[in-house]
Amino acid sequence: MATREVAREFDEISGEYDATREPLDLATVTRLYEALRDQGVHDLLEVGVGTGRIARPLTDQGLTVTGVDASPGMLRRARAKGLDRLVRGNAYRLPFDGRPFDGALFVHVLHLLDEPRSALREARRVSRTGVYALLHPPGTGERRDRNVPPWNARGIVYRILAEKGYEVPRTGEGPPRRERVLLGEMPPDRLEVVGDREVTEPIDRTLRMIERGASRHTLKIPKDVLADAVQAARAEIGDRSFTFRRVEALAFWSEVPEGPVAPTERTGAP
Repeated sequence: MATREVAREFDEISGEYDATREPLDLATVTRLYEALRDQGVHDLLEVGVGTGRIARPLTDQGLTVTGVDASPGMLRRARAKGLDRLVRGNAYRLPFDGRPFDGALFVHVLHLLDEPRSALREARRVSRTGVYALLHPPGTGERRDRNVPPWNARGIVYRILAEKGYEVPRTGEGPPRRERVLLGEMPPDRLEVVGDREVTEPIDRTLRMIERGASRHTLKIPKDVLADAVQAARAEIGDRSFTFRRVEALAFWSEVPEGPVAPTERTGAP
């Protein structure tokens, strides 16, 4: 997929991945399925299938989904959900000849890739209709609850760790922003909103994810140091929640032109 290092990181967090990530709501999955079906997609390749969090419900809706992922650990979790059309592979060299699929789909994966354009072009090679990507469109994700300070729970943990002398990622460059940059550099033929809802979540949810070892960016931090940092962040944040607008859009490229796209920076992603 992205790099061998990223695949190893996802292997390490695969056991906690589903328990610490919110699944797509049923309405969004249904609209995603309908959008793909309306474009004549019945036999779908999902690149970066992970634990099958999207492939499973799309299969239940009626699509035939083949999943590719570089992480054996993530693929094991997908197989445990009854998915059997799974292949270990690299997004830049897909193990298929010709165009055996109606379409190829990336679900919040492009921000992980060092060369997203190359991955999109490779997916187009094996797809009859084109390439699809579920991502966050521009102008979304605004905070609705103005009474909650714009604290970033992950950022607070990173700050505490940095004060202790540990190397941590920069914040503010997370997946939604990088997805929007990609859309600006590679405008799709079509961008269709398939999910739009207001969500309220406790800020502590992110801390629980880090605490359970489900963030790949803190895997190299000693467990006792990480636990202390999480507790310090929890004391600073208190019992707070935040409300935001979660928008999911399906981008479609009939062809993927050649040309450079700024390499993604592996910072801020879960």
